Amino acid sequence: MLKVTDLSVSYGHVEALRGVSIQVEQGQIVSIIGANGAGKSTLLRTISGLVKPLNGRVEFLGEPLPKKPNKIVAKGIVHVPEGRKTFSGLTIRDNLLVGGYLFKGKELEKDLQDQYKLFPILEERKNQYAGTLSGGEQQMLAVARGLMSRPKILLLDEPSMGLAPIIVNQIYDLIRQIRDSGITVLLVEQNARKALGICDYAYVLENGKINLSGAGDELLRSDAVRKAYLGG
Repeated sequence: MLKVTDLSVSYGHVEALRGVSIQVEQGQIVSIIGANGAGKSTLLRTISGLVKPLNGRVEFLGEPLPKKPNKIVAKGIVHVPEGRKTFSGLTIRDNLLVGGYLFKGKELEKDLQDQYKLFPILEERKNQYAGTLSGGEQQMLAVARGLMSRPKILLLDEPSMGLAPIIVNQIYDLIRQIRDSGITVLLVEQNARKALGICDYAYVLENGKINLSGAGDELLRSDAVRKAYLGG
C-alpha cells in the first residue's frame, strides 16, 4: 500500500534520514520506534509532503505521491502531527469541519456524526473551544480531525506524548478501532512497549537509519530492543 525506498533527508548539514526503506501493507498497524531525534517525525513529514527528500521515493497504491501536501491528503494519506496542533481558538465542531474541507453538505455532516459516535466526549463539548480541552481530549480531537479527511492510511505521530497511562490506554484502544474500521495506520512512538504491543510490523529507527525490523511481538522479545527501549 505504502512503499518508501532509500529515502534520505537533510536539514542543512545534518542528515535526518539516511537510506530509509519501509513498507506498509493495507489493513496493518505498522510502528516506527526509536529515541528522540532518531528521525521518526521527519519520516512522517516527508511522506505527507511537508519535507522534501534529497533522495529516494514514496509510492502509494503503486503510484508516486504528488508533491503538494493537499494533493497527498486527497489521495488518502492523512498526518496527525506530534503535539496535537489543534486550533485552540476554534470550537471542537469547527476543528472537525476544517479536517473535512474536502467534502460538503450531507457527506460532511455524516462524517461529523461518525466522529461523534467514535468520540462521544467531542459531541458533548462540540461548542467548547479546543484550547480548553485536556491533553487527552485534544489528542482525540486531533485524531478525529484527521479522520474527517477520510484517510486510507493515517499517520500518527507520538499520540501518547504527555498523557496519563489511563488516557494512553484509551488512545490505543481507539487506534485498534480505527484499524478495524479498515483504515491502515503508520504509528510513530517513543513508547516502544505500547507501539510494539499493538502493531503487525515494526521498524527501529536509530540515527536516521533502520536498524531492526520485524513483527511487533518478535521485537518485543528482542534482547537489543528490550535493553534499548523497554528498560530490560
